[in-house]
Amino acid sequence: MIDMKRAAVVGMAVAGLGLGSLVTATPASANGTAPACVKRNVFTVVGRYWEARVENACGRTMRVRVVGSFGPFDCHTLRRGASYRHHSDWGKYKRVEVC
Repeated sequence: MIDMKRAAVVGMAVAGLGLGSLVTATPASANGTAPACVKRNVFTVVGRYWEARVENACGRTMRVRVVGSFGPFDCHTLRRGASYRHHSDWGKYKRVEVC
């Protein structure tokens, strides 16, 4: 009878460890939103496309990417004052995040 209790306790502990790792796991796009010094201008032509212009006005080099409805796009390294444009025919603009 003791072996059954021990097996049950061990089983619950293992299950608890598995659930704990599921709770703490983060999705791939769970990076933080880029700080306010990363300027964003978003233009939308309804039904056709959207375009985001991202400019680094921070005092240091930043790695950022645009996130749309279907997930994040490529990561870009922007030196101070540098910018890039992202154009998409799909989904909607969501945010700019660090990467």
